Amino acid sequence: MLNYQLVTPPAIEPVTLIQAKAQLRVVFSNDDDLISASITAAREMCEQLLNRAIYNQTYVLSLDQFNYGDWRSTVPMDRRNPLRFSSLWDSMALRLPMPRLVSVTSITYLDVNGTQQTLDPSTYNVDNTSEPARIVPSINLTWPTTDYYIPGSVRVTFVAGSYGDGVTVDTCPQLIKQAILLLVSHFYFNRTAVTTEKLSTIPLGVDALLTPYKFYWWM
Repeated sequence: MLNYQLVTPPAIEPVTLIQAKAQLRVVFSNDDDLISASITAAREMCEQLLNRAIYNQTYVLSLDQFNYGDWRSTVPMDRRNPLRFSSLWDSMALRLPMPRLVSVTSITYLDVNGTQQTLDPSTYNVDNTSEPARIVPSINLTWPTTDYYIPGSVRVTFVAGSYGDGVTVDTCPQLIKQAILLLVSHFYFNRTAVTTEKLSTIPLGVDALLTPYKFYWWM
């Protein structure tokens, strides 16, 4: 199970307050704060269902150690030989959750003396075209040794967002925005955890809208 947490949320939501109020057919401002909170909750729920960050946001992934691969004591002389080193390359990769990766901010670790160190970006390569994104040591290098006795001794800080920052770039599919609006409507008109009314799933509802964009994690 991956151990990661959100550090900085997105600067903007995929759905505006005006759009949500139009969906709800609300013309007064008394419930603006409630609706805004519902938009954020709906977006967060969609991201969990998608296993994907919608707009750019910062996460920290915590690991107990690096992935050292099959031959930890051997520094490969030439990892460009795909027949010989492709399996090693893959086994050493650090995989990042919540695609798509925008950038890696830093990789820090506790060395054998318990001192925090920051990896030089030149010592690793980032594959941000794959999902999940992968980070591997540069040619002729391997991951440094960490303090095994301290859980979470390796931390990767990264920015992820599949559809831009929402301000200068917004490529969020309309299907995802519509799913958020459906959830906002549900939250607004169903304000308790239990109801005596008979409820049913809307055909072609939230799950159907999100399915084309879901990321299925594998390890």
